[in-house]
Amino acid sequence: MFLPNHGANPKQLIEALGKQIPNDLIDFSENTNPYGPPSAVIQFLNTDFTKTMTNYPDPHVTELTSKLAQFTMIPTKNILVGNGAAELIFLLANFFQGKRVAIVEPAFSEYRDACEAFECNVTSIVLSSPWHLDVNMVLSSISDIDVLFLCSPNNPTGVSYHKEEIIHLIEAAEKQGVYVVLDEAFYDFTEADCGLHQLVNRFSTLVIIRSLTKMFAIAGIRLGYLLANSDLITKLRIRQPTWSVNGIAQQVGLSLLKEDAFVEQTLLNIHQERRRVTSVLNDLDFFVSDSVVNFYLLAERDRKDLMPLLVFLLEKGIIARHTYNFNGLDGRYLRLAVKTRENNDQLMDALAMWRKR
Repeated sequence: MFLPNHGANPKQLIEALGKQIPNDLIDFSENTNPYGPPSAVIQFLNTDFTKTMTNYPDPHVTELTSKLAQFTMIPTKNILVGNGAAELIFLLANFFQGKRVAIVEPAFSEYRDACEAFECNVTSIVLSSPWHLDVNMVLSSISDIDVLFLCSPNNPTGVSYHKEEIIHLIEAAEKQGVYVVLDEAFYDFTEADCGLHQLVNRFSTLVIIRSLTKMFAIAGIRLGYLLANSDLITKLRIRQPTWSVNGIAQQVGLSLLKEDAFVEQTLLNIHQERRRVTSVLNDLDFFVSDSVVNFYLLAERDRKDLMPLLVFLLEKGIIARHTYNFNGLDGRYLRLAVKTRENNDQLMDALAMWRKR
């Protein structure tokens, strides 16, 4: 049985499980903004799409890079815009080719996929539930590696590591000449300011990856950016294909950086719903991870394999994200997105039926 390696692949998941596609599906495996993209993006696609589509894009992404510099207060020389965070991960893996890489897991599977594609020696530092960052365990590996991948807020657990702990690791890594790749793809879904982008000016071995596709629900457009020292940015840029970031993505990105009110309203809705859902699921005697973002892990208290629940939800028209390809989770959890109130109610009704079966 071949299950998809990522969420948002309901058809592939259903076919892998040998099931019929329900008439109505709600995809809880997709962890982008459930309220859709901002209206300005829709307006652009309805009015300026054709003109932008027929012109070659700026190969240097000049205007968007400049706006990101203003947004992050980081110089343009320290910013590289990419075709989604995934491209940036593969560019880094190309640069680190053949190096010794450690990944703090569970984590996004693309780190391992990319590094193994470029023949890195990849090892795992696996955290246990409730997935607090074990600084001492990570530090014990620093002298044996060249690169450390760390995801905070973490995908798939939704847990955010303490700033002080991350900084401590970065300081130790800097002394050893070890790169720390910090994936902050979901930082903008947190209520507290957890971003560490200003540290790029302080540490030469720190690399930060961010995504614009999650908060703004533009996964099909693909847009992300990387922050690092200027020498590394130069070395990554020469590895990046010309016109990697298409013109539509560049124009959409410019409009997204103006959407403060949209982000604020999204955060209000998401956090209200996550707290409400967590409370109900706890009452149903499920374990729910201590998430600070727009998704969470769900498990039975005895941590048994959740394939039966995955199938049960599918038959109710609800797609959950399996966790068989996450080190340390091994199918004993499901990752579920925080959706709209109506969708969340449907999920909770289905889980209540599971309890009564």
